Amino acid sequence: MSVFDLSKGEIGIVISVLTGGAAGERLSALGIVSGAEVCCLSFSMFKGSILLSVQGNRVALRKCVAQQIEVQRLCGAKS
Repeated sequence: MSVFDLSKGEIGIVISVLTGGAAGERLSALGIVSGAEVCCLSFSMFKGSILLSVQGNRVALRKCVAQQIEVQRLCGAKS
């Protein structure tokens, strides 16, 4: 599943980042790497983007980029 499939308040562990090039490097610099814990904070109106918490930082990603980040949902993580 992608990080975009998480519901608000859910936590996931990044399995892989499927985008490369400059976008992949930017995600890595922001802490979105394999094994990182991410929390879905909110979605924009009409779900065009997502706001994540990664290592204490808030990161906003467009839907097309968020769908390239595979995560594993943590059980019971929804708050």
